[in-house]
Amino acid sequence: MGFHVSRQAFDLIDSASAAASAAEVGRSFFAALRPYGVRALFARSLRSAEPDDADIYSRISPPQWEEIYDQRGFGEANYLVRELRRRGEPFRWSSIELRTDKERELAQVLADLRLPDGIGAPVHAPGYVGVTSIAFERLEQLTPPERSAIALAASVLHHRMRRLSPAARVRAPALSPRERDCLALISEGHSDWEIGEVLGLAETTVHTHVINARRKLGARSRAQAVALCIHAGLF
Repeated sequence: MGFHVSRQAFDLIDSASAAASAAEVGRSFFAALRPYGVRALFARSLRSAEPDDADIYSRISPPQWEEIYDQRGFGEANYLVRELRRRGEPFRWSSIELRTDKERELAQVLADLRLPDGIGAPVHAPGYVGVTSIAFERLEQLTPPERSAIALAASVLHHRMRRLSPAARVRAPALSPRERDCLALISEGHSDWEIGEVLGLAETTVHTHVINARRKLGARSRAQAVALCIHAGLF
């Protein structure tokens, strides 16, 4: 039995299929996102709790943004980095609670630069914390399926950028056919109960397959498990 991830997601992923470097993956993905109103893209992994202690895979932003960020000392107020460590699923910037005046100042500057909202796609693994963060001028005008496709593509392409980086160590997944089926149906937006109805399994059995798949993949979330499978060509 075969299941299919959103065609939009695969089109975005395929946009970087010929890229030979992490930076080229980012540029190709950014170009494919232009019809959606993309304004900036930042992919990196964090080596420690310090926001500036990171490996940068791709950074595309308005020219004045980097200078403003440094001049105003926004590194310590980057609420996206703060939120990244506690989130396992893709999230919208606007869903984050701003806690300090400096964080609110950062949000206002982003809005002034036409970067009012974005999607953060976390990528976690044992000993690894990464994210691809993408800003849009009018994210609220995108449909939920479009936002889901972008978030999934961002996670998959983060794994591709990581693999192309000099220090890459990406573990190849080894899943059972049932585990792959469950994750493929999750990628289509189905709940565990709905997956059980499709596959003729109890909901608890589906849940067990998903937990086992996440454990084998080293994935902290269902979304990341799906992204790893796509990256490995299992769907």
